[in-house]
Amino acid sequence: MIQFFLSLALTLLAAPAASPTPTSAPAAAPPASSGDATIDAILDRLETKGESIKGISTKLIYNDTRFEPVEDKVVKNGELFFSRGDPNSKFMIRFDETIAGGTKRPNREYYLFDGSWFTERNDGAKQIIKRQVVRPGERIDPFKIGKGPFPLPFGQRRAEMLKVFTITLEKPKADDPPNTDHLHCIPRPEEVELSRKYKRLDMWVDKKLELPIRIEVERLSDENIIDVRFDNMNPSDAPADSRFQIDSPPGKDWEVREEPIQIQEPLDLDLTPGTKK
Repeated sequence: MIQFFLSLALTLLAAPAASPTPTSAPAAAPPASSGDATIDAILDRLETKGESIKGISTKLIYNDTRFEPVEDKVVKNGELFFSRGDPNSKFMIRFDETIAGGTKRPNREYYLFDGSWFTERNDGAKQIIKRQVVRPGERIDPFKIGKGPFPLPFGQRRAEMLKVFTITLEKPKADDPPNTDHLHCIPRPEEVELSRKYKRLDMWVDKKLELPIRIEVERLSDENIIDVRFDNMNPSDAPADSRFQIDSPPGKDWEVREEPIQIQEPLDLDLTPGTKK
């Protein structure tokens, strides 16, 4: 998704930067290398694979571990669909059930980006919110870290990853997903939007798929950990258009809200069950 997605925090597009005056100093160039040839090779494979993908479908397991006032864990199970399109790509995240306090219950939640509008439907809260995050006719990379509304480490360019993160390669551990490389990413201090929210981002890159199959983010404010896992990923899928639709809810006691684009303020997606927006 963004930082997911999917740490799954979502941000609205920033206003376009003003053209620099002739006396403006040029922006610093991103590092050309991590300093480790193995890391550079992994990032290059991620970039190449991302450029070739037209669509993805995968099972999605979202774990949110909170430590205050007591340790608590919320798990959500669902699916993710992605389709590269023109002018913009789109994705759908659907959760079917939530496990909290050791209890499993059905809990349908939908998060759809159709290239212009981001729509949330929460059946437990009986709420639908539709927010316009891209202006008509605007072309964006919705997942570009630091620029798009849903920054995700899928298909990012090596230069972009090194610009926003200091990256090291971790030694394999017993609980790592099999046949993966573990990249430990620390937001650079100058990347204010990321560094003020997140302490670290770890991703496990499948050596065969050449895509992340697990992403773990630690929030800076409370040290809570969001762990997202992709299971049975199909990076060659072409999800049908019907996968990117949210049906109108039954009944009349739903809150339905539509918000055309107006401001450029960060928007965080709270996946806590029953959260009102």
